Amino acid sequence: VFPYDDQGHGSHCAGTTAGTGAPTYDNPGMAPQAKLVGVKVLDSGGSGSFAVVMAGMQWTIDNRYKFNIRVASMSLGAFGVIEWQSSEEDSVNRMANEMVYNDITLFIAAGNSAGRGTIGTPGSSEDAITVGALDKDSSIAAYSSQGPTEENRVKPNIAYVGSNVVSVAHNTGDQYTDMSGTSMATPGAAGVAALMLQANPDLSPFEIRNFMQETAEYRHCTYMGDPAGGDGCDDNDVQAIFTKNRQNNVYGHGEVRALEAVLAAAEKYYLFDDSMSIELETDPTHDNLHTHLSPGDSIYFSTSGGIETIQWRSNHIVDDWTVLHTFEKTDTDGKITAIDIIHQLEHLPGIELDGNHTISIRGLKSNSSGGHSSSPLVTIDILMYDSEYAFMPESEETPGFTFVTISIATVAALFINRKQNQSSESIYDND
Repeated sequence: VFPYDDQGHGSHCAGTTAGTGAPTYDNPGMAPQAKLVGVKVLDSGGSGSFAVVMAGMQWTIDNRYKFNIRVASMSLGAFGVIEWQSSEEDSVNRMANEMVYNDITLFIAAGNSAGRGTIGTPGSSEDAITVGALDKDSSIAAYSSQGPTEENRVKPNIAYVGSNVVSVAHNTGDQYTDMSGTSMATPGAAGVAALMLQANPDLSPFEIRNFMQETAEYRHCTYMGDPAGGDGCDDNDVQAIFTKNRQNNVYGHGEVRALEAVLAAAEKYYLFDDSMSIELETDPTHDNLHTHLSPGDSIYFSTSGGIETIQWRSNHIVDDWTVLHTFEKTDTDGKITAIDIIHQLEHLPGIELDGNHTISIRGLKSNSSGGHSSSPLVTIDILMYDSEYAFMPESEETPGFTFVTISIATVAALFINRKQNQSSESIYDND
């Protein structure tokens, strides 16, 4: 299916998350090499039914292993009262929570209705990360919807810059434009989550949410003035002024701090030690700076900083770290073979061996506190096909061979949609 955008909002959001900034590279997205999985649920006017939106959400759950979907960004919404009138089966909030339960970190725009109690569905869902919009001066944007939700839940969770965000102008090839809205804030925050998963692919959606909230720069509800003219703070919010990191209905836990969130993710299990490093020694070809490996080849790397153990894994949801047993404590170089990668991937449930995969490599060594420190991760993107020929004897003639394409890349695939205005009958565009 050839990708297309007949409205423009989706391209802008996608570029905010993962745009390269080409051709001048002046306006890259937050995670420029993240992979995108587009799920179109709205028409050219930005309208759509709850049934179609929920079908897109279910498709994302069903295909999370196939495309390794770790992060989702939904810039759309409708009045919260609709959620109250819906059956459990028709609940968009329920489906949002289902996505999180299935290991997809879900970001949803708060909405652009301004004022107190205007966050609708699915931004009011309990387990999603609801994102408010900031102006360039870090104050809440006047249009950004505020909590509480219809269920009296404190929202948003976090806030991110959403005003005058420069990103892709759809169907132009190389042009950029600026837009404003919680639509623009949400994919930016989702890009931070992609970077967090690159730093630590073990993170669960709840761990990502907690790290982002804990590392956010706290803003009380009256920071730089009350945007709602005195109506934006309730008793809970006033109490939050005196209680650091108590979530409020204007800024949530505060303004996202990307570097702090990524470092917190990197150090969840091991202390981060950038004196250790892993360098790839396999030269890229001229094919888009990819490196091709046949079954008899290997990814070669060198190490520095006293690395004692090498671990590697694919970044699929269901995978885990494995020790590279061919690397000894005294070694300063090593290799991971294409066969190693195939054997690792073939046992993962729901994974198609031929196709795109991401591999992370890290080095560990003992530290003075009695634990271990980790090097920065080296992240490698591979494209594999004709993998069955890797297991044939070399003497047999084969019509092809395992083809592994490698490049530095980030970890997360992203589900990009559009933030829409609220309507009691449809979800539509241009908040």
